[in-house]
Amino acid sequence: MGNPPSPALTKLAAAIRRNRKRAGLTQAQLASTIPCSDKTISAAETGRERPSREMVVAIEKALGLSEDALADLYDLLDIESLPGWMRDWLVEERRATSLRSFELAIVPGLLQTEEYARALLNGNETAVQARMERQSILTCDSPPTLRTVLDEAILHRDKGGTQAMRNQLKHLAESVSEKLTVQIIPSDVSPRLSGAFTIGTVDGSEVAYVETAVRGIVTSSRDDIARLEDVWETIRSYALSQQESLGFIQRTAEEKWT
Repeated sequence: MGNPPSPALTKLAAAIRRNRKRAGLTQAQLASTIPCSDKTISAAETGRERPSREMVVAIEKALGLSEDALADLYDLLDIESLPGWMRDWLVEERRATSLRSFELAIVPGLLQTEEYARALLNGNETAVQARMERQSILTCDSPPTLRTVLDEAILHRDKGGTQAMRNQLKHLAESVSEKLTVQIIPSDVSPRLSGAFTIGTVDGSEVAYVETAVRGIVTSSRDDIARLEDVWETIRSYALSQQESLGFIQRTAEEKWT
């Protein structure tokens, strides 16, 4: 037996079909407006294939729907198969105006290349696409500030092979901007005070996602946030400067992944 249809994808497909009919358009007419093939519209309306978020937004515009009328349904696809705590965090992540992230084991999802994500996700293309589309918060009109600190070990841990790692490190270096920083803690000085965590600022308050050996935890407890902010400041004090970190990443790419 095949896998059961995704409830979120089924709901999105029905909404596209219903709104197209309400607009008095055939599949071919809607396709020509976007433009795309009528087979693409048919696949989206039957749920046979998951459309891209860009396609869903284009359909919204072509049908004269309000912004996010369909995209909100589409976003349910990203979190449908995730455990509850990760769903809760993705909601907060999308609303955050700033994010402070510390990682010990892997490049954080918001900064992963497609090749790197594919290696982590064992080739699950639906999950890879969802992760890539999650990164759209960094390219929207009002992206959050992202401050990331990575343990050096991440740069040496093979995920996807030599070329994938080289591309991933190049992507890290090229992602740096006024609103996005990536700093490295050399392994020989890392205090290792904590596991991975992210602190987000949402509506002026702090909420955090903390990884444990068993599950992720989303918390807004004052005591938890105070502790994490203390750890964050200590961790950053061990990190190389932004310029030093860029040089470190580039040297590692050339020396380790060539």
